Amino acid sequence: MTQTLPELSGSRILFLDNIRYLMVVFVVLLHAALSYGNPLSAWYVWDAAANMEFFVLTTMIIDVFAMPVLFFIAGYFALPNIQKKGTTVFLKDKFIRLGIPLLIAIIFIVPLYCYITQHKKPGGQQLLSYGQFWIDWIKNASDFHTGFLYPDTMNLSFNHSAYWFISLLLFFFIVFGIIYALKERLFPSSSIQEKTHSGKTMLLVMIFTGFLSIIISGLNPIFPYPYPDPWVIIASVLQFQAWRLSAYIIYFTLGVYAFSRNWFVKDNNFPGHPILWILICITLCFSFAIIMINLLSDLTNAGLIISYMFLRSFLRTTFLILFASIAFRYWNRPNKVNETLAANSYNIYLVHLPLVVVLQLLLVNLMGTSSLIKFGIVFSLSFLMSYAISNYAIKPHPRLSIAAVGVIFILMVIFVYPQV
Repeated sequence: MTQTLPELSGSRILFLDNIRYLMVVFVVLLHAALSYGNPLSAWYVWDAAANMEFFVLTTMIIDVFAMPVLFFIAGYFALPNIQKKGTTVFLKDKFIRLGIPLLIAIIFIVPLYCYITQHKKPGGQQLLSYGQFWIDWIKNASDFHTGFLYPDTMNLSFNHSAYWFISLLLFFFIVFGIIYALKERLFPSSSIQEKTHSGKTMLLVMIFTGFLSIIISGLNPIFPYPYPDPWVIIASVLQFQAWRLSAYIIYFTLGVYAFSRNWFVKDNNFPGHPILWILICITLCFSFAIIMINLLSDLTNAGLIISYMFLRSFLRTTFLILFASIAFRYWNRPNKVNETLAANSYNIYLVHLPLVVVLQLLLVNLMGTSSLIKFGIVFSLSFLMSYAISNYAIKPHPRLSIAAVGVIFILMVIFVYPQV
């Protein structure tokens, strides 16, 4: 028997939708900064003249909270959606909304910028035409490889790039749908939505979440990995970073649990003024930055590793509390700009990375220009262009947008050959 849902209006949808598009903004910021603050060669474009320290710390802070918050929001909305639509329709919708864009992206979009960036790297000139590169890409995908992706070859072999998030989220929805269907079949009379948590109880749950993340994170190094926090691909259809998977599972589950216990209903929010949570976040970020600077110079220090896990886990929880507290109180009213950005946030995520990478590539040889200016150009242009493509192409003309991807692919195959 389907339970009656709490009202999914203003106090619930608006502020969470706003947080969701804000996290997408942070993701674009992160990817725009990686060219200037990523000491690993795995990123597509590396600007060696960049201001490393600033960008390294910026990307590390954003990386702590952006994806866990997105998984929390996805879990929060999963339960009301499946209760309203039923398991079959719920999963069908997710396959259409997530599966089809994922398939288009990893077949036609990811190989495009992987080829371009490798083609332009000093000493890394491609010996293949784009058509041959793409054929090899598809052959690699058809091997249904399961195992690690290595940083030095990752951009030349089949991978999901930033679209790993979509593949993992789709997998979470499938597992969630199966569990919900089993619950409805085995315990049809039990209610998922029985209690309403107070603000204090919500805070206690978040503290428990932080400690749970620490405990599970401590188990990661026990298993043999070729390098820290490795990328894993399963049968070419699921990709994630091994050491972060537990956090994503925890926060998606927390989102489902939060809805089931009526978090954010009426005045039900985390206790404490947002200023308090801002101060806590600043303190934890400052401590995290100090630990990271020291850890990068001594990766074997057990004390630093434990401090890193503790701070990273509680930064996640604190940022989620902070965003929810501020948005619930002050960012929860109808606004045309917010509604438009929220409506386009998913498509912005889908299309931003090729734009980011191409802009980084165009600016990499612009000598004498501050990396901060380059970063500002890459972020602002890629975000605005992503929004424009979403709002004026994908949303009103989805089929024409897919056709445009096909046209770009055909042009690349016909005209792109190695330089002689």
